[in-house]
Amino acid sequence: MAHTIILPYYSQDEVQRYTKIIRHFQSLGKQSCSFNFLLAASPKIEPSEELRQVCSDVAPTYSFQCPTQVFGYPAGPTAMFWDAMDYTQANLQDADQGFALWLESDMVPVKANWLDRLDHEWKSEGQTPIVMGCYVPELYKVRLFRSKRLVLHEHINGGACYNKRLSSLLPDSVREEVFDMVIYREAKKIGLTICSEQIMFSTTHRARRDVMDQHKVLLHGFMQEKDQFVEKCCAPLTLLERGLKPWNGLIDAIEDMQRQVRMLWLRRGRHAVLENMYHTKRKLSRQIRRKAA
Repeated sequence: MAHTIILPYYSQDEVQRYTKIIRHFQSLGKQSCSFNFLLAASPKIEPSEELRQVCSDVAPTYSFQCPTQVFGYPAGPTAMFWDAMDYTQANLQDADQGFALWLESDMVPVKANWLDRLDHEWKSEGQTPIVMGCYVPELYKVRLFRSKRLVLHEHINGGACYNKRLSSLLPDSVREEVFDMVIYREAKKIGLTICSEQIMFSTTHRARRDVMDQHKVLLHGFMQEKDQFVEKCCAPLTLLERGLKPWNGLIDAIEDMQRQVRMLWLRRGRHAVLENMYHTKRKLSRQIRRKAA
């Protein structure tokens, strides 16, 4: 079995960010499981020889330029995703059904055995899953004197592990929709999803605490300043941070209270949805860990 780590990139800035992430990945040490890289360049940028060389120092590397000429958000990333999954199925599929990890440029591995742990979770079900990643529950906006309003449907965030045969497992009609939403919806119907606590959202503010969290192996700085977030995740732990570790639970609780206060004042917009999502997600994670204890 060989897993495939897909790096989708749209600009030279992303090439530089991925270069930093891969070098950090290399510094964490070797993984026991086999893997390779697939570098998926946007139709707007030539494949990067620089990035190919950096990745080739770590594992076998394949590189191509996505052929579908669709741009803008979310249609452009969705088209690139399906181009990459088509390439994976045609060229990188294996009999033992490893996963294809869609690694966005604000996702950073933070544990020495991160890929091995994802490999173990992927193989924990009786059947090969369709998708495994960070679950986002339904989000509601609570309004005074009015019924609550749904603002975001449940799904597994796009930076996730996918079945390498995904292109043939789902009908072509789903490609017209935002890929992470529709894949979760279709996979849930047949029960082939894994909601992982190891791939997790983080913020620039709390990244250092999450690096020390034993449950998390891959952090995603969703809607954060990407370069700053990557720097935070890649920096080595200091003696001071290790000493503060016992206090992290208290710091988390204070941060949750602050977030709830902000949610009372943020009525609309992406920032309001983000605060709501982080609060709901952390609440769900605490419930899951209590049940597992």
